[in-house]
Amino acid sequence: MLAPAGRTALSNYLGQSLLGVLIFTGVGLGLTGDTPPALVPVVAAGIFALQLELSRRRLARYRYGPVEWALRAVTNAERPPMRR
Repeated sequence: MLAPAGRTALSNYLGQSLLGVLIFTGVGLGLTGDTPPALVPVVAAGIFALQLELSRRRLARYRYGPVEWALRAVTNAERPPMRR
């Protein structure tokens, strides 16, 4: 169940960071001081649940996550196949 999220770990990490910035800072919703501490793990679990589903759907059609594909392309100096 967690394998797709592990195979797209870098994409998920960057996505979590971006969503956290957008939700909890003045750049996005600005909930920094207004969020009860007990709600933060609930939001984090919701983001992770969303990422689990998106990772599963992504890997059903493609070999890699978007950032993993780009990193592989740069590392190997070639364009890896994207689709399964």
